[in-house]
Amino acid sequence: MECKNCNLALRTDYSYCSNCGAKVIRNRITIKNLWYDFTERFFNLDNTFLLTFKHLFTKPEAVIGGYINGVRKKYMNPVSYFTIAVFLGGILYFIIQKFFPDAMNYQFEQMTINNSDPSQKFGMEFGKQFQNLSMEYQSIFYIAMLPFLSLISRIVFYNKKQFNLSEHFVINIYAYAHMSITVNSLYILSVWNSQLFYYIAMINSFTLLLYFSYVYKKVFKLNWKQLILKLLLFVLIFGILFFIIMILTGIYLAFFTDTFKHLKEAQAMLMY
Repeated sequence: MECKNCNLALRTDYSYCSNCGAKVIRNRITIKNLWYDFTERFFNLDNTFLLTFKHLFTKPEAVIGGYINGVRKKYMNPVSYFTIAVFLGGILYFIIQKFFPDAMNYQFEQMTINNSDPSQKFGMEFGKQFQNLSMEYQSIFYIAMLPFLSLISRIVFYNKKQFNLSEHFVINIYAYAHMSITVNSLYILSVWNSQLFYYIAMINSFTLLLYFSYVYKKVFKLNWKQLILKLLLFVLIFGILFFIIMILTGIYLAFFTDTFKHLKEAQAMLMY
């Protein structure tokens, strides 16, 4: 018998390859063993996902610092962890589109709009388009944000030389993926109630900021004074970045969608 992964000759009673560590597969694929593999990989109590999820709340410095320093078996690697976050985001978008199309409309339903004022209609339409765009392309936003977050943290912690830019990427991908998994899970559980969904969305930015502060404090071993100063600098740089993103989004909506066209048509009808 040979290992199907590295072709090493194996004894017939081996369950794992002694060379590459791959599990010896003797049975054909069935729904039953696919489900078993899935649950074993992600949901058993000794699983790296559950341990990573738990410890990123209780001791993120152990997960992140451990991976950077070479601990690669105890916790799930950052790319796999990020993949789960992207997967949950896709599931959330599918559920909203298929079953709860009004899940994100609560804030707009509470607005009182003067139909004679096109600027108010424009503001609402722009908000809806931006919200739908961010949900539809959230996976791309996740990926696009990571290099910026890593660069910002590298600039903010310029005096902390123990981590290079790539290691800052590891820090931020763990933190960002962890919050995405947590928040998207809450979104999925609350998608049936647009008001609850809205409140979770409102506190999302605040909790994201708090969690990143918590991670940076643990990983960089900051005191409270250092943390506050670094946090203010981080928020300043991130705010400038977010403003640029909003401008680029406005340009996209203006030139690549019909948002402004519809508003102009509505304005023309009001004038007549």
